[in-house]
Order: sequence, then structure tokens, then C-alpha cells
Amino acid sequence: MESQSVLINTGNILSFNELKLKVGQNTNEELVEALKITLRDSQGKNHATNTINGNEPASLEDRKELKITVKIFMPSADPDLLKNAIDQIFKVFDTDRIETLILAYGDAKNTESELEQLQKLWPIVEKYVNAGEICHVGFSNVDTDVFIKLYEWATVRPSIVQINLATCCVVPPALQAFTKEHDVQLLTHNDPYQLLGKDSLADIFGPTAKLQWVIKYQVHVKCRGVLTVKGYLVQYEK
Repeated sequence: MESQSVLINTGNILSFNELKLKVGQNTNEELVEALKITLRDSQGKNHATNTINGNEPASLEDRKELKITVKIFMPSADPDLLKNAIDQIFKVFDTDRIETLILAYGDAKNTESELEQLQKLWPIVEKYVNAGEICHVGFSNVDTDVFIKLYEWATVRPSIVQINLATCCVVPPALQAFTKEHDVQLLTHNDPYQLLGKDSLADIFGPTAKLQWVIKYQVHVKCRGVLTVKGYLVQYEK
């Protein structure tokens, strides 16, 4: 049987009452729970297109007042899959512009091939920036040396770098100095390297499922910083 891609959009999970009751969840737990709720609520519906939608994201009225932030978790360095992921988020919001995109690749840092793999993916991101469709771009969980080499190599230079203080405790001084010198925004986060591990993937979708990508998306009101939409897109191969 030929493999097929299945796309699941949780929609705006801020309206999931069951999630609101579970305070203190980490991002992985939140995603797993949101997927289970979305799949449960979609049972019995026709999914001929291999797309499953939960609650629809809130409409982007007053678009000029809103900021869309997208973080794409790529378990493999496949440029076609990254392009597919970015295109899907534009469709979800029916918009021609994304304010911020963060790229998270791989499941461990300091691998010898990390720089090479990210150099395969980054030109896809650059095309959207050059087309005026994405404003600010950056990396998550990148080793300091790798980030500096990527910055110097890239045509469109990253303006953001995210680090996880749970894994590195303090900001590496070399990274702090480099970001300050080059006006790169240094942010912290608490996401795992990949939001959906193999065990969680198999538990939800079965042992043969192969993850293609995960997107975490958020919409804030610019002037007030109020979060109005939060959700996840997951695409896997069955």
C-alpha cells in the first residue's frame, strides 16, 4: 500500500477546556493531549483529504494589529518537507505574511552534521523572506559555533536565536557577545528538541507512523502582547 501524508490541525487550543484544567503541562504533554482531543472529536467525520481539523483558528480580523509566530520542528533535513510545512501555515491563516518563523532541527545538538543539515534547510526559509512573506527568522537549539557559522554563511541572516536554559543553564558567553554585536535577538524557551517523540507518535498514530514535521503557532495582539490563538499542526506519513 502506498504511503500517505496525514495533516492534523488542532485549531485554537485556548478554547480546549480540558487543557485549561491541566496546569503545569510541558509543551510535549500539551501537544499530545491536544492531538488526542482533536482525533477524538473528529471520529466519524469524513477525512477523504487526509486532513483532520480541530477548532478552526480564530479569524485574523484586524490583521495589522496581530503578530503570527511559527516554530517549525523538523526531524529530518528535507527541504521539500520544510517548504510544505511553511505553505500549510499560510493556508491555515489565509494570510500572505508571517511575522516570525523559528526553525528547530534534529534531536540533539553538537552533531558533526548539524551545520551541513541546516544549510540544506535554510535556503527554503530565505526564499520566503526575500519574497516579503516572512519578516523575522531564526534558529532554536543551535550550538554557538554552528550558529555563528550559519550566520556568516547565510544570505538572509537570522535575527533570532532561541536557547533552552533547562539544558544549558546559562547563556554561553560567546553567543551572548555575538548576538549583542550583530543585533540578534536572544530568546529562551522550554520546548524539547522535537515536540513529538517516537513513543508519543506511535502511541497516538500507530507504530508505522513516520513524523514529517510539527508546527507550533501563536497569534498575539501586537500592542498589548495578548495571546489570542495557540495551536499545533502535525504532518505524518502512514
